Amino acid sequence: MSVQFFPRQMVVLCAITATVVWTTFSASGWSAAPAPAHAHPEKGPHGGPLLELGDEEYHGEVLLDEKAGTMTFYVLDSAAKEVVPIEAKEILFNLKHSGKPIQYKLPAVPAKTDPEGLASCFQLKSPSLVHALHHKDHGARVALKIKGKSYTAKYDLEHDHDHKH
Repeated sequence: MSVQFFPRQMVVLCAITATVVWTTFSASGWSAAPAPAHAHPEKGPHGGPLLELGDEEYHGEVLLDEKAGTMTFYVLDSAAKEVVPIEAKEILFNLKHSGKPIQYKLPAVPAKTDPEGLASCFQLKSPSLVHALHHKDHGARVALKIKGKSYTAKYDLEHDHDHKH
């Protein structure tokens, strides 16, 4: 014996099925779009890649100007949106080049909006640093102190263009 459904019964059956499915998935916490793992943007306010400092207590933004041979580092807040002036006179950038450790010191370059004695920007003109970052296995790490606490972060240059060395 077969069951026949009329158009009105089909509409009611579809509505009941849709309600049951929606209720089941809603109650289980299922969501079509999972929450992002990080609530901050992938790029900083100046357009550079971000580094996590601590457990996302702060962020660092790195800008490389290959033509000028400069590296600029900005200290940012936990949301990676606003600069955070710190007491440091310089930050350290450590890496390996040809297997030898090299340390670069990026001096503070206070912005006009930074309070006296504090800086949110650090910059160094060093074509050798910029060049060294294009070599594999450079192991680059930034090291700095914020409010007396030491932070380090690994830096990987994003290769989105070809280089000849």
